[in-house]
This record gives sequence, structure tokens and C-alpha cells, in this order.
Amino acid sequence: MFKQTVTLMLSAAAMAGLAGCNWDSRADESSEPYYHRVGTIEVQLQAGFDVEREFAGEVRAGQRSELGFEFPGQVASLAVDVGDSVSAGQLLAQLDTQLLETERVELGARREETLAELDTTRQNLARIKRLQVEKLASERELDELTGRARVLEASIARIDAALQANQVRFDKSGLRAPFDAIVAARRVDSGAVVDAGAPVFGLVQEGVREVRSGVPSRLAESLETGKTVWLSTGDDRIEGRVISVGPVVDQATRSRTVRVRLNEDWAPGALAYLALEVPVQTEGAWLPDSAVTHGARGTWVVYAVVDAGDGHSRLEPRSVVIHHATGNELYVSGALEGGEHIVAAGLHRLAPGQVVRPIEQATLADAR
Repeated sequence: MFKQTVTLMLSAAAMAGLAGCNWDSRADESSEPYYHRVGTIEVQLQAGFDVEREFAGEVRAGQRSELGFEFPGQVASLAVDVGDSVSAGQLLAQLDTQLLETERVELGARREETLAELDTTRQNLARIKRLQVEKLASERELDELTGRARVLEASIARIDAALQANQVRFDKSGLRAPFDAIVAARRVDSGAVVDAGAPVFGLVQEGVREVRSGVPSRLAESLETGKTVWLSTGDDRIEGRVISVGPVVDQATRSRTVRVRLNEDWAPGALAYLALEVPVQTEGAWLPDSAVTHGARGTWVVYAVVDAGDGHSRLEPRSVVIHHATGNELYVSGALEGGEHIVAAGLHRLAPGQVVRPIEQATLADAR
């Protein structure tokens, strides 16, 4: 009995000793202060940044024409309508040609009549020449017949010219497409009488589109023929290629016209925007938007991680100015030094002067 009592007392003392050791170790651990761990990013200063600016322009077809007949007349038929695709040389409309056909018949008959008269005159002229050899005809008769033959020859030449003119008007009575195109407008109906040059169809060249935008002179100088640029209209954004930069500066807008060839068939007349990178010379750095927070009196601040001694770091607020935002990144300038580290995120849980334990982020992308 005595031995059991002694054994129990020794066991209790040993357990109490172990419990005391564990309590002391926990007390030692809790006495070490807690430092909030923060992710940081290194500041990389640069001389400036590029801002994307958009310049409005109009989508145009490579060629656009208002077609009309060269001669007045009545429209006999229309072969196409709005929205139809046409090929170069295809017949679009036809004028009535009854008057031309009648004129051609009349000219043909007059020519035959004149030829017959000329033939008779030549026969008489040959007879007079034979008689003159025998001294049976006068010089006057010979001269009269010679002159008459020349007049008739000139008349035939004039009739031939009139026939050629008639054929030209006949050929041009048909309105044909000058290039591969789409019919954008129809101005008249069948049966209408039109004047020479009056628009009948509006055509836009098929498959060739370009945008013309006014760009500030200095920025236009940086563009070269063949350079790839971006254009947008609505929700569409596509690549284009610079065709040319206008040599003349518009006195009203101080801009130069830049022509850009499109890689897609946008509708002519649509509003498009040419996107160009404009350099801004302001020393600063790109930071994630999570690294910037509101400061006093409407300012913006970042928290720089500085050495606090004893191997610790503390937070030091730095005022910055936001110049540009794109996506989740901000370009800022202010009290920043290249190479120093700032807190990348979670600023709402931190306070100026707070001692922290920094964790470096490798890149700007990692800090997002």
C-alpha cells in the first residue's frame, strides 16, 4: 500500500513537471510579436508611357461612282437593283434606241443615194475626158463634173462620220459597270427620261475598303507606309495597314489625312476609329491598382516597405499621382525611387508605420 502511494505521488509530480515545461514553451512562443506578412513589388521607373488614342474616320470603298448616261434619253430597262454584285463591263441599264435605229437607216439610205450620184458623176466625167481628147468637150464641163465628184465624195465622208457617231451613241445607250462593285443606290425607274450625266446608279467597289482619319501632324510623321495599326467600329477591332500619309496639313484642324487599308469588308460610310500609341514623357512606374489607395484630402498613396532596424520592416506612405489606367494597372509618379519595394495588395488591412514581414513578388503580373 505504501509503495503504491509513493508511486502515484511520483507520477503526479512528473506529469506536473511536464505540464509546466509545455506551459513555459507556449508562453515563450506567445511572447514573440506577430508581424503581418505582405506581398511586395519592386518599383521600376521609366521615362514615360504610351497612351492609346483614337482618331475618328470614315470607312470608304476604294472606288465609288455615280453612273449616268452620256446622252439624254428614255430608260428602256434596268438590269440590276440595290445590293446586287456586278462585274466590270456588265450591262446595268439600257436607253431606248428607236430614234438611233431610225437615224441609222436614214443615214444608210442617204449614203447609198450619194454613192449612186457619185458613180453617175464619175461615168460622166470619164465620158467628158474622152470627148475632150477629140476636142468635142469644153474645159468648163470637165471642171464642173470634177468639182461635183469631189462634193459627193465629201458628202459620203460626212455621212460615214454621222454613222460612226450614231454607232457611238448606240454603244453608249447601254450603261455598264466600270469595275467590280455592289449597287449602292438606284436613282431612276424604267421609263424615266434622263438628262446627260444624271445619276442612274451609285456603285461602291467590292472588297476594297479603307479608312481615312485626320491625325495630328507630329503623330502622323511617325507612321510609315505598310505599318500595321488597329481600327475599331462598334464591337469589332481589326488590323489595318497604312496606305499613305497626306503631305498637306489641314489649316483648320492642323491634322494630316492617314489612309488605312482594311482587312475586312466593313460597310462604306460607317464610322471607324484608328487607334495609335501616343508617347507621354512623365517619369513614373506601372503598378497594380491594388497597390494604390486613398490618402488624406483626396490624394493617392502607396505603402513603401522600408528597413526599421533589428531585421524588421515598416510601412511608409508615399503620395503618388495617377496619370493613366489600363486594365488592372496604373501608371503613377511621385515620391517613388527605383528599386524600392511597395506593398502590392491588401492595403485596407494596413496602416502607416506598421511593422510587417515582406514577401517579394517577382513581377507585376504576379501582384495582380
